[in-house]
Amino acid sequence: MLVDQTLLHQKDNLSYFLGHDAIESPLAVQLGGNSIDALAAAAQLCREYGGFNEINLNCGCPSPKVSKQCFGAQLMLHPERVRDICAGMIGLNPTCIDPEITVKCRIGVDDCDSYEELKNFISIVSTSGVQHFIVHARKCWLSGLNPHENRTIPVLNYDFLYQLKQDFPSLAFTLNGGVANIEEAHRLLETTNMDGIMIGRAAYQYPWNLRNADRLLYGAERNPNLSRREIIERYIDYAEDLQDKWGGEKSLDKKYAMRTTTLVKPLLSLFNGEHGGKAFKRKIGEFWCLNIDDRPGLREIIESAVKVLPDSMLDARQDQD
Repeated sequence: MLVDQTLLHQKDNLSYFLGHDAIESPLAVQLGGNSIDALAAAAQLCREYGGFNEINLNCGCPSPKVSKQCFGAQLMLHPERVRDICAGMIGLNPTCIDPEITVKCRIGVDDCDSYEELKNFISIVSTSGVQHFIVHARKCWLSGLNPHENRTIPVLNYDFLYQLKQDFPSLAFTLNGGVANIEEAHRLLETTNMDGIMIGRAAYQYPWNLRNADRLLYGAERNPNLSRREIIERYIDYAEDLQDKWGGEKSLDKKYAMRTTTLVKPLLSLFNGEHGGKAFKRKIGEFWCLNIDDRPGLREIIESAVKVLPDSMLDARQDQD
């Protein structure tokens, strides 16, 4: 999520916040805020920057920091405000096609958790022109639960989403919450009336689970079928390109450097739950204990950590599983 004010005050550094590679398409950018004018301006910056298929308004984050600023899930208590914000974000693009303006929300907030209240929220907001809602099928508490607890303690209620699709057949609904793998996502797409399924944290906690997604979910004849060794090699090249552009771990004079510690994180879960996965993480962790001046570069860190893993794991492909 990008806060509207961040983009508005960093127009000279938009590439740092909005930059992306063509391989990431289709791509969404999520905005947070509560100002009609500021969010409209931020959405326009994203539109002008280009490359985004979707601009999403965050109406689902329950963190205290966000709630105090009256955005995130707090906005669900003010559906008319959300309607006006979305209308401003759509602006001169009333067809919502390029890019589409969407809303991410919960099924309820605090004691406003009945189906009728959720239905009323969707009914009001959709008059702005928004046609697609991504709904986390849990309510949230703005006080009493921390963000982690709000992702696990409130009970999942998929039935609310199924009913929304019946009541608003012309709108698109994507179900979010509790979907841990692409097999479960495929089952829900095949057996329910949902238009889409969102996999959240499981996507980066167990990224190797996504290796069959092209074929299973999108009907491709075959998957890219890359081994994890090939994925890592490509990622190192990608990360080094970012550091060449923005500076790396030791670029202390650059405010917007691409830190090695940040760039390595997406690889930490690539071997989760498998023999050698913890050793891989430990090896990378050893480098973080070093003084920054003694720490090697990104490539050396990753290539050293990979050596603790068996070749059979590194070179395995989807078609060999």
